[in-house]
Amino acid sequence: MKRLLIAGICAAGALFAAMAAAQIAEHPSQLSYRPLAFTPPKAKDYRTVLSNGMVVYLVEDYTLPTVDIQAIISTGSLYDPRDKIGLARMAGEVMRTGGTHKMSGDELDERLAFLGASIRTSIGNTSGNASMSALSRDTDEVLGLFADVLMHPIFAEEKIKLYKDEAIEALKSKNDQPRAVLEREFRKLLYGAHPLVWAETKATIEAITRQDLLDFHRTYFAPNNIILAVAGDFQRQEMLAKLEKAFADWQPRTVTLPRVPEVAVKNRPGVFMIQKQINQGYVNVGHFGIKDTNPDIFAINVMNFILGGGSFTSRITSKVRSDEGLAYNTGSRFANEHLFPGTFYGYVQTKSQTVYYAISLILKEFERIRREPVKEEEMVTAKNYFLDSFPDRFSTAIGTMSTFSSLEYNGFPLDYYDTYCDKIRAVTPQDVMRVAKKYIRPEQMTIMIVGDIEACKKGDEKHPGTLDQLGPITEIKLPDPLTGK
Repeated sequence: MKRLLIAGICAAGALFAAMAAAQIAEHPSQLSYRPLAFTPPKAKDYRTVLSNGMVVYLVEDYTLPTVDIQAIISTGSLYDPRDKIGLARMAGEVMRTGGTHKMSGDELDERLAFLGASIRTSIGNTSGNASMSALSRDTDEVLGLFADVLMHPIFAEEKIKLYKDEAIEALKSKNDQPRAVLEREFRKLLYGAHPLVWAETKATIEAITRQDLLDFHRTYFAPNNIILAVAGDFQRQEMLAKLEKAFADWQPRTVTLPRVPEVAVKNRPGVFMIQKQINQGYVNVGHFGIKDTNPDIFAINVMNFILGGGSFTSRITSKVRSDEGLAYNTGSRFANEHLFPGTFYGYVQTKSQTVYYAISLILKEFERIRREPVKEEEMVTAKNYFLDSFPDRFSTAIGTMSTFSSLEYNGFPLDYYDTYCDKIRAVTPQDVMRVAKKYIRPEQMTIMIVGDIEACKKGDEKHPGTLDQLGPITEIKLPDPLTGK
């Protein structure tokens, strides 16, 4: 019996080995696997509203003994007065560093450090953000501190002065980084005098007073103007009770956002150069793009992945970097805005002598994707990227709640992600060509270059052609960041 058992085991082992050998692929590209099905959670299942009008997306998560809260506030530097540019950004930082009537900013730092917790605040172009993270055993205390910062910042004068000193000092190095200069000036060239590209100066920073900060907070910070994302080690009803208690004294009120002018979508074709004594050229080639509400966005994303957004698999990267060896950093982007049209551009960082040649290759790829059907394998790679990375949006509890709060903040339907994958799968090669023809306009390209102008103009013998062939060249003088002039 024992011998038969051993023989049986050996036979089974041999059969298993033979089957495994038959299934081993000769190359990774030959591997096959069953597709994974992922159904995103429903935003409506996690949404609730506190008695003061604050919207909350909340989920229990017992992975770690922690609690995370993230807030989105409907405000932004977009609404700064023209003579006090930087007001929102200053308010976003000093409301945390300046402390409250109950606890100074320094005392708050010490207490949070002792607890191993954090509270952060900031304000960007089109939204304000605040967050807290704490061990679940310290939830009551840290939530109380978090609510106090949101509701009752005092904007201490010494912290205002410290912020101003640091902000003005930072202005002095604003023109030092070529890539940052390129992105900033490219946007300025397109958006013109729109508040989206207004820049702080020494004068506008110094003009901001403590009363301005208090008025700013009073104008925009109300419970019904905030969306919370909450996740962690708690019982749902207990956490809702804690939130109600923490914000009990905060009454809802009407918040009216200032009217902001529409962006005048007028492309600026031509070659624009900014002198910087470096041995490389930093280049953007593009024009206005789309809003993220555009119904073509799914086809555009697939198209741009193939064109230059798909890292090493994309056409621009393959041609400019891999085939020609001209650049380490190259590709294309649709940098979408929500309230206003964003930008589309190809980009490259290459040595001065090959700037023209690299630009010419990017322009050729723009033309090619507009007139030639993309290959099936390109479509498969692009779609798989979006489909396979889609679950990442929901990979953490707080990330999922934050995703839902962002949906609501930006006015998207709460079931937006229910059909996301189907809309990606539905994109066809014909769709890719259609949106490429519609949204990429080679004759309207703004070509902006930051580098040594004469060296970039000269080119080299190996790659014939000069920048003059792309159109008349306009030199842009960088303003003094301290004065804006």
